[in-house]
Amino acid sequence: MSERNTVEIVDLKKHYGGHAALQGISFSVKKGEVFGLLGPNGAGKTTTINIITGLISASSGQVKILGREINGKYPAGLRNRIGLVFEESNLYKRLSGRDNLVFFANLYGVKRERIEYLLTEYKLQDAAGRAVGKYSKGMKKRLLICRALLHKPELLIMDEPTGGLDPISADIIRAAVTDYQQAGKTVILSTHYLEEADRLCDRVAFVSEGKIAGLDRPENFKRKYQLDNREEITLQDVFRIINRPD
Repeated sequence: MSERNTVEIVDLKKHYGGHAALQGISFSVKKGEVFGLLGPNGAGKTTTINIITGLISASSGQVKILGREINGKYPAGLRNRIGLVFEESNLYKRLSGRDNLVFFANLYGVKRERIEYLLTEYKLQDAAGRAVGKYSKGMKKRLLICRALLHKPELLIMDEPTGGLDPISADIIRAAVTDYQQAGKTVILSTHYLEEADRLCDRVAFVSEGKIAGLDRPENFKRKYQLDNREEITLQDVFRIINRPD
């Protein structure tokens, strides 16, 4: 594994019975890069994220994170170097926002000052004493960001972090991605929002039907396929253009 790469994926495949969720995808993520997985629901983005995070095993292929090979099980100490933000909230709803963070801070050995800093940074200080079950969707997602950043991980993995959120919460989370990268860290971002990928990502892999249909810098895609000249373009338009015969 190159010292410049935080993540390396080689010929990754995943089968569920007769269905091929992933059909041999390969990519690498450079240190300090925001790397986007862009595609519609069911394209294979979440399956890829679940394999990278060790939630499921690949049928075949190789995954290396921070120089360590995984396949459904993380080597000792690796998980403490990674922060995860899943699409669905997995917070403790009966606990307050602050107590959710205290619970995980104790696992990581993080000081109380870090909790209060994050609550303030992500505009949750006023709601920190309330039960999470009473939070809005945007507040829950911001709390998930706080939890993921508690231990200052080297790699942040985010699955559809702004899906269905109000504009204010979405902007806060996008700013978090930018700030995290500016601190020299690496981000893998799964999204189906073209504007979000264009705004945040250094490179984007377009995932379609379990394959990578294209991988490049957003500005190179726009230049190659003349997307800058279109007033409005949908995700379906992009895949139709990328997949069309030359």
